[in-house]
Amino acid sequence: MFLSGKTPLVAVDIGSYSIKLAQLGHLRNNSYELLNFGMMPLPHESIVDGTIKNADNVVDVLTRLVKAENIKTRHAVASVSGEAVIIKKIKLPAMSVEELGGKIREEAEQYIPFDIDDVSMDYQIVKTPERGAAPPAEDQGLMEVLLVAVQRETIDNQMGILDEAGLKPVIIDLDVFAMMNAANLSTSLEHMGAVALIDLGSSFTHINMLYQGNTHFTRDFRVGGVQCTEKLMADLGISFEQANDCKKGETPRNIDKDAVIKVIVESFEPILEEIQTALEGFENSVGTPVERLLLSGGGALIQGVDGLFGDRLGLPVEIPDPLKSVKIDRKKFDLDCIVKMAPIATVALGLATRRFDYKT
Repeated sequence: MFLSGKTPLVAVDIGSYSIKLAQLGHLRNNSYELLNFGMMPLPHESIVDGTIKNADNVVDVLTRLVKAENIKTRHAVASVSGEAVIIKKIKLPAMSVEELGGKIREEAEQYIPFDIDDVSMDYQIVKTPERGAAPPAEDQGLMEVLLVAVQRETIDNQMGILDEAGLKPVIIDLDVFAMMNAANLSTSLEHMGAVALIDLGSSFTHINMLYQGNTHFTRDFRVGGVQCTEKLMADLGISFEQANDCKKGETPRNIDKDAVIKVIVESFEPILEEIQTALEGFENSVGTPVERLLLSGGGALIQGVDGLFGDRLGLPVEIPDPLKSVKIDRKKFDLDCIVKMAPIATVALGLATRRFDYKT
């Protein structure tokens, strides 16, 4: 089958606790309509710390979800994240696109901590000496290139899951870039100055530091919502289900609410420290401070988390709704339910904006 920008794709976001599917229809005036959205939980420990431990479980859930959502297309877009992903902005002497294509592998070897033969690599020119404001004297004649490398094993594992579930992966993206696409559904990152996109996942927290819509720094680190859940269970002696209720603001009768808040705040300290370090590093590198934080992911659903981040980091915090500007058929979707799930649907919705082209 010939693939083009009009070929329908289904977006697949495989998380630690659930799989999300999404499809967006591209309307005129560059807007979108929600065609499909579904989510199904994964059996416990099917995926641990971003690593697939029970592929059969994941394939089974994805297969059932595709069937339940009556997905017609078999062409899929998915994403990867975690420690197997390296994203780094590098500076090189100015050269033509053709010259860069022949030299990038050699340059990349000094920045990638994996065997260069074991990674899939891509790059994008962010700035040339002719583009943007005049650079500092030490950067005269240099170009900035965003280098992306992913261990092939991680990509192969993801593609294998999709293939066994009857799907054909045609695009493998990164979670951090999907977050950008989702945010751009409801706002314009290009006109927001310096922004930090923070995805509070179950096993990982993803940080994407942007300036005028361009990525300047990203990091995935292995601390997420599961640590909060485990700490609530250990410190308060409650079950997994009760811990999740606490995170939603539904405190069991025999549990002190202040004790719950204290545990939640303590569990977020490592994440806040990492973000603070990233904010300082960004300001030192770019020369301008981050102006606001945009939160997404399951952790963004925890009651009061936006206030905690705002107070601790001294920045305005938003939990954007990527569906705000998307057309939704109220006869087909429960709007209240969809809106509540928006923060955990961010990656899936961002992936759903992708279209096939021969440059991807």
